[in-house]
Amino acid sequence: MKKLLENNGCGMRAMIFRYDGHSPLEAEEFALEERGGGLAGGSLAAYGGQWECECIATELPGRKGAMDVEVRFRLGEGVCQSVGVGVAFDFDQWSPDNYVLMPGAVYGGNRFRCVDQQYPPLFDDPADHRVDLPLTVTNIPRLNIEEGPSCIEQTTGDLATPAMGFYAPDGQSGFWVLTQQATALGNSGMFISESDDRSHASFMVTAPSARRERQALCHRVATDDRGVDWRQGQEVSITLQLHFFATERLQGFFDYFAAIRQSLSKGSASHHIIPFSHAARTIEDKQNALNWVEDKGYYSTGMWPREKLYENWQLGWVGGCMVTLPLLFAGAPLSRKRALRNLETILTQTQAPSGFFYGIGNGQEWYGDGFAFPHPYNMHMVRKSADALFFFLRHLMLLEAQEPEWTAPQEWQGAVKRLADTFVALWERYGQYGQFVDVETGDLLVGGSSSGGAIPGALALAGQYFGCDHYLAIAEASARRYYAQDIGHGLTTGGPGEILQCPDSESAFALLESFVVLYEATGKAAWLRAAEDTAKHCATWCVSYDYAFPPASIFGKLAIRSSGSVFANAQNKHSAPGICTMSGDCLLKLYRATGKTFYLDLLREIAHNITQYVATEERPLGALKPGFVDERVNLSDWEGKEGVGLVTGTGYWPEVSVLLTWTEVPGVYLEPDTGAFYVFDHVEVKLGSVSDHRVDMTLYNPTAFPAKVRVLI
Repeated sequence: MKKLLENNGCGMRAMIFRYDGHSPLEAEEFALEERGGGLAGGSLAAYGGQWECECIATELPGRKGAMDVEVRFRLGEGVCQSVGVGVAFDFDQWSPDNYVLMPGAVYGGNRFRCVDQQYPPLFDDPADHRVDLPLTVTNIPRLNIEEGPSCIEQTTGDLATPAMGFYAPDGQSGFWVLTQQATALGNSGMFISESDDRSHASFMVTAPSARRERQALCHRVATDDRGVDWRQGQEVSITLQLHFFATERLQGFFDYFAAIRQSLSKGSASHHIIPFSHAARTIEDKQNALNWVEDKGYYSTGMWPREKLYENWQLGWVGGCMVTLPLLFAGAPLSRKRALRNLETILTQTQAPSGFFYGIGNGQEWYGDGFAFPHPYNMHMVRKSADALFFFLRHLMLLEAQEPEWTAPQEWQGAVKRLADTFVALWERYGQYGQFVDVETGDLLVGGSSSGGAIPGALALAGQYFGCDHYLAIAEASARRYYAQDIGHGLTTGGPGEILQCPDSESAFALLESFVVLYEATGKAAWLRAAEDTAKHCATWCVSYDYAFPPASIFGKLAIRSSGSVFANAQNKHSAPGICTMSGDCLLKLYRATGKTFYLDLLREIAHNITQYVATEERPLGALKPGFVDERVNLSDWEGKEGVGLVTGTGYWPEVSVLLTWTEVPGVYLEPDTGAFYVFDHVEVKLGSVSDHRVDMTLYNPTAFPAKVRVLI
């Protein structure tokens, strides 16, 4: 182990900390020496006790430069108060150009320009209305872009995978350290610090976590983290896995993580809770009972009395123009009737003079975007109209497939084509789609970001639907820019509307969808490669293990499994049910194009996880009424430690993601020529004989709910 560390320019320290509250007063280090393949630290007298440390290291089979490591700390004599332990990995040949990643929380070290705002943060300052705006984030944990101290303090609960690492472009090398969620002392700390001159960096895992600050939306507040009191004979072990590897590209760093993200957790055990069909039917009933606004002709995103503007109607992002696709695909006659009327309302009433669609409205007045108020600059989030174009076209294609004699009204087709033309004009004028536009004029207000990640896929569909090669040409040109500028730099931003440009998963999944659509449309290997690369980025946002929720919490009592939930962004520190706002079926398409089961495994994690958070009459979820979906899978204490594992907020978009999962992800997928099959739904399957003309398959429903299962052969 010592040789491995030395060969990679890495030093290792095992330490004991004494705390005053959450602030370490001082630290004592063990003198680690090689012994029997591992490292031993002998004894250390510190803070009123006699301490012992032992490090056991084992090479990881099949992976050069990787080791399983267990560091054991024991208080042999004495009693110590307010103490913690930790293991640090030090790099003296450090550069601020190194790309630092903590899955679901930190991308590129979050080393970006910061604007400190109250929630919800928006680009209210006209000085920020720039086509060339540098990437701008809220006050999230980040390495310092300026001079002075530079440190990130997270807990394992803040991360989609308890891991941290970096890619060094100068050395063409990568490093990952993984750990488990907790020790006997609770969740562990995951800290990264740099020297003031940025020539040295340390990656430290502590037990327990003792941060000075925790994140609370777009601010940081003091924590109640503390050291612990130790009794004589008490032991604590920190389990780690180290990976040193060579890679010529940043993408190789992501590829490597995809292969090891579950190497300590081993994934999630199979569990069956609520079948897709029952969850979807419960949500559909709720949509018709509580979200339908008869006199306005649309499905609202909020409940009566809908006092806030954004609780009435929204276009994309949260699902306003998306909810009707699964209702048209598999809804009851009433749902189908209302879905068509909802589509009619949007396409005939909500398009602005610019050709973009308004983002929010109340059935009488339509606006750009905002929260409890219309935005003063007619600011419209590009992502909303991007979602709209993508889903409008899928609506029209679905309706024509269901009823071959049906033709979309000219007014509908004209509105959709005008939106496609507006995106083309935006690209041709600015060479980008940006993040926010003036919804009335079409001028680009805030540039940069991946907010329009769905646009290349949408324009590719528009090219097919309208028979226009120019749409496809613009789709490919803009997709190449996104791949080079966003995926190529390990940063996707601008998906959510209230995080400025913090890193996020929503735009990453939108780009994945676009690259898959482009591959389907063109057959070009470049788009398949882009899709594969982007899927590895998406995987960093997906929770890879089952968090141990507090036993007294709602999630603890219901035995909720967190594996497959998805962190939305680096500001709003919760995981969530599914992808905002898609099913992830592009991963199935990616598997079918490559034969790589990683994509099926990731899709199963996401799809199988999502129905756990649906409230039903038979299975209450806190105070939620049937059909509501808990938006927050709180592993982090961003809403306080009491919020971990509790139902703290509902969301409209997860309802839409559940409906899309039911209609787009097969319950069972079978390849009769290979005999391979995958089960995504909450059922068990026994495969019998398979021939060219017949498949014998037994399905068993182990849940307490009825199951209607879609089988794709």
